[in-house]
Amino acid sequence: VLTQDATLCNGSQGRVEILRALSSALPVRAEAYHVTTFRGGWAGENYLREQELLPGNTLSVGSTTGIKCAQEGTPGFIVSLGAPAQEEHGCCILGALAWSGNYTLTFKHSTYGQLYLGMGHDFSHAPHMLEAGTEIVLPTAVQVFSTRGKGDASRRLHRHLRKHVIPRGEETRRILLNSWEGVHFDVDETTLQAMMQRSAELGVELFVLDDGWFGKRKDDTSSLGDWEPDAEKLPHGLPALTACAQECGIDFGIWMEPEMVSPQSNLYAENPALAVQLPGIHPREERHQLVLDLANPAVSPAAMVSAVLNSAPGISYVKWDCNRKLSDTGSTHLPADMQGNLFFDYIRRYYGGMRQLREQHPGVTFQCCSAGGGRLDLGAAAFHEEFWLSDNTDPHDRLFMQWSALHFLPANAIGCHVTASPNLYTGRETSLKFRFDVALMGRLGLELDPRAIAEADLEEIRARIALAKELRPIVQLGEPYRLVSPYEGPDCALLYRRGSEVLLLCYTTERPYTDQHTRIRPVGLNPAARYTVEELLPGKEGPRCPLHGQSIGGASLMQTGVPIHWNRPHQSCVLRLRECGE
Repeated sequence: VLTQDATLCNGSQGRVEILRALSSALPVRAEAYHVTTFRGGWAGENYLREQELLPGNTLSVGSTTGIKCAQEGTPGFIVSLGAPAQEEHGCCILGALAWSGNYTLTFKHSTYGQLYLGMGHDFSHAPHMLEAGTEIVLPTAVQVFSTRGKGDASRRLHRHLRKHVIPRGEETRRILLNSWEGVHFDVDETTLQAMMQRSAELGVELFVLDDGWFGKRKDDTSSLGDWEPDAEKLPHGLPALTACAQECGIDFGIWMEPEMVSPQSNLYAENPALAVQLPGIHPREERHQLVLDLANPAVSPAAMVSAVLNSAPGISYVKWDCNRKLSDTGSTHLPADMQGNLFFDYIRRYYGGMRQLREQHPGVTFQCCSAGGGRLDLGAAAFHEEFWLSDNTDPHDRLFMQWSALHFLPANAIGCHVTASPNLYTGRETSLKFRFDVALMGRLGLELDPRAIAEADLEEIRARIALAKELRPIVQLGEPYRLVSPYEGPDCALLYRRGSEVLLLCYTTERPYTDQHTRIRPVGLNPAARYTVEELLPGKEGPRCPLHGQSIGGASLMQTGVPIHWNRPHQSCVLRLRECGE
C-alpha cells in the first residue's frame, strides 16, 4: 500500500492563491484502461460502475458539496490495466483519497496511450489563500497496485487500514440495537428502559439512543445545538439511562449531530454568527438546519460531544451524524478575501476536533454517519471505528452497497442492520433469515423496536444473534473473497477466511424459474485438505446446500463448486467449511 503526502509551504513574502493542487498525479501505460467508480445518492450510495476509457477521452468525478461528499460518490476507484478488472487475476490499481471534503478524481487517456491519473482536494470551487510563512497539508492519496486482481488489492488495503488507520481496527465490534427505525422521535425514559431490557434479553451488547432526546426535539425542526436532555422525555437525564443499561448488562450509546444548528434553538438565538452564511443574506435551511462554521475557533463540535460524554460517563458509543451539505458558503470569521478557505479549513478542523475528542475519551467508539454514507472515505476512517453505509436498510439493496464498500473497508468498519419487514424505505418484504444473513457481511446490528417483535420470532432472533457473535471473528477480522457479484446476475456470494476458518455467504435476489441450483466456486481453500460442509441455521425449509454434513476435498470444492438450491427470490445460505484433515 502506497500512501502519498504533500505539504504546500509558502516561503514567499506575500500570499499565494491555490487554484489546483493534486495529492497524486500518476502516469500509467497499458493496452487499455477500465475505470471503476462508486457513485450514487441518498439511500442508494456506493453503486459500482465500470467503463472503458477510450483514447483521447477524460473521465472526471468528484464532489463540491463541502462536507457530505461521498453521498454522490466514494472518493475511490479501480483502474484495470488491459482487460476489465477481475477479482483474483489481472493487473489493477485501487486508489482512494483520504479526505472528507471537496475532491476530484481525473483519468485522462492520452492519444499516445498513457493514462494520467490524478486525485486531490478540489480547489477550483473555492481557491485557497495561503499566507506568507504558512503551510497546508494536502489530503493523503492511497494506492494499491496488484497483479492478482482487485480482490487481492482490497485485502491488502484492509490489512493496512486495520493495522495503521482505523481506531482499534484489529478488534471485533459489538452487536448493537439502534432506536431510530423502531421509535424515531418518540423516546422517553420509560420507553427506552423497556427497549434496553428487551434488547439485553435478545443478546444485544449495546443500545444506541438515536435522535429525539435533547432540547425540545419533537421532530427535526428544532434544537440542534442544544445538547441538554429534554426534561419532559428524560426527567432523570442521561445518567439514568446509562445506569439502566448497566443493570441490563449492556453498553449505552447516543446519537449527536454536533456540526449542525437549528434556527429554532438557544444556540442560534444567542449567536447566529456561528453558522455558515453569506453577508446580508439569511442562510438557506436544509432539513430545517444550518451548518456551524468550523473555520471559526469559537465553534467546537468536539467540545459539545465531550460535554455530553462527561455528563454521563457510561456512554461508550457516539453515532456522529452530518445530515446536510454546505450552502451559502461564507464565514463571519474569515476576511473577505479568504472566504474560499472555508472548504479546506472546515475539514481540517473536523479532523482536529475528532483527534482531540479521541484523546479525551479513548474508550468511546465513534460511528461515522452522514445521512447514511455521506462520509464514506479513508480520511474519516482515521477517527471512526465504523461507518453507517446507508439509511436504506432494505437487504436487497444493501447487498449491492455492502459489496461495493468491501472494496475499500474491512467488514468490521461497515455497519449492517436488521430492520423490520416490510422495509421502511422500500416496502419490500423479506424473511428474518435473509435480513440477518445479509447483515452478517459486516458489523451486524438491529434497528427496530424490540418490544414489537412477535413472540414467534424471539427464539430465532436470539439464535441468530448468538450465531453472529460466534462468526464475527471470521467475518470482521478475516480476509474477504468476493466470489459472485450481485451486479452481474441474481446471485451474490462472498467467502471470509481467517486462518483455517472459512465462512461462505450466499444469496439470491431473483429467480427466473423455481427449483434451480447455483454452483458457488470458493477460492483460497487448501486443495490438499478435506472440508466438512455445515449449513448454519438453515431456516424452516431445511438446508439449501445438498452438501450439508458431508466431507469434501478442497480441490474438488474449488473446481466443481458448492451447489445451492434456490426456489424463490431473497433466499440465503450460510456455510461453514471446517478442515478435517487430508
